[in-house]
Amino acid sequence: MDETDEAEERARERLRQAERRWPATALVDRLAPALRRHQHELARLLGLREVELACLQLVDRPRGIGMTALAERLGLSRAATTALVDGLVATERAQRWEDRDDRRRVRVGATAPPGASAPWRGLTEDLAARQDGFTDDELRVVGRWIAGIADELHRRAGDLTVARAGREELARRRSGRARRVR
Repeated sequence: MDETDEAEERARERLRQAERRWPATALVDRLAPALRRHQHELARLLGLREVELACLQLVDRPRGIGMTALAERLGLSRAATTALVDGLVATERAQRWEDRDDRRRVRVGATAPPGASAPWRGLTEDLAARQDGFTDDELRVVGRWIAGIADELHRRAGDLTVARAGREELARRRSGRARRVR
């Protein structure tokens, strides 16, 4: 293969990759606003703020979730997450307990899953009805794709949270130095 053929092959491969990326980008662009609106409306129906609903969705698992992991997933500081959990505990929507493996850690769990509400059950039933036209294999492929996209988005959000925390720490250090100098 000469240099021209190699250049044409690379160009074809770039085009193939671009064409392959388009459906993923288009699907995420279409799904993201629908999910945001759904979260907004569901939170309203349940009498929650959106961040409270997001928190309850994350803690709705058999062993709950650790406070640090919860803060990272929500993109909040540990102090803000503690205040959020305090409110959910006060309204008996969540509970917290010592981690049985490490008593220094605190875990949080939902007292009742957000899915136990009538609006949530109605949504779940409607979504399940939409699946009827798909085979189990097709649903597994879609599920794998969504999980992969969600994991990548979560990873990137974590990177942004770490960067923000670094900037905040730097700002705190600078403001501390500025106060000491005066």
